[in-house]
Amino acid sequence: MNGLDYRMRRILNPGTGRSLVIAIDHGYALGPIAGIVDVGKTIRELDATGKVDAWLLTGGVFRYAFDPTGNPGVILRISGGATIAGPDITREGVVSSVNEGLALAADAVAVSAFIGSQYEHETLLGLARTAEECHRWNMPLLGVIGLGKEVGEKKHDAQFIALGARVAAEHGADMVKTYYTEKDFEKVVSGCPVPVLIAGGPKCDTDIDTLEMIYGALQGGARGIVMGRNIWQSPHPAQLLDAAWHLIHADFTVKEAAQLLSDSINS
Repeated sequence: MNGLDYRMRRILNPGTGRSLVIAIDHGYALGPIAGIVDVGKTIRELDATGKVDAWLLTGGVFRYAFDPTGNPGVILRISGGATIAGPDITREGVVSSVNEGLALAADAVAVSAFIGSQYEHETLLGLARTAEECHRWNMPLLGVIGLGKEVGEKKHDAQFIALGARVAAEHGADMVKTYYTEKDFEKVVSGCPVPVLIAGGPKCDTDIDTLEMIYGALQGGARGIVMGRNIWQSPHPAQLLDAAWHLIHADFTVKEAAQLLSDSINS
């Protein structure tokens, strides 16, 4: 085992090979949105379940709001520099470094690349340069596939999503966070040589929709989730988190997870 292997085991559960990662990095571009206005409170409530394998967060949140009771994995987002108030949220750059990740004892770092956007070239260069630095220090890199407005309905196209996942791996990512497609998602996974974890994307209409998305992704070969608002914007975030954990690590069906969720809410 080397340092990369050890850190990857802090993200992907060695027993199941899967991971439940809660993303709370949204504030870097969206500000204090519902569910993470008091981000420290959100962390405490979800951490108390004991069901979070790792957190995806920014350096600011790590320093000022992150105080878990256990010892979960940490993925530090080091790309940013664009907000919803600016001209184009896809105009990201690498705003921190692998050295900061090492200083904060992170288990991995994350960089976005916006495939099919105006800034595809710049963001892929940032991912590739970070990968080179990561591998010098045996630090895993999560490649976060973002989609610009130009992409439109391609976000539902498995072939396009497969392109982004493969490109991220080819540029050096050790794990890929990308979007789930209801049709042919297995082609996204089979075409990517590194673990694929799904993003939540826009808020689902119901918690059952969230469970169905997670289950479908797992059946297609995903190794878990890196999900934010579909968990912490739920009316019952802790209970939904527990149900999602049972899908990922206990091989529950959607029906079993939904029953667990209902029982937890009504108990």
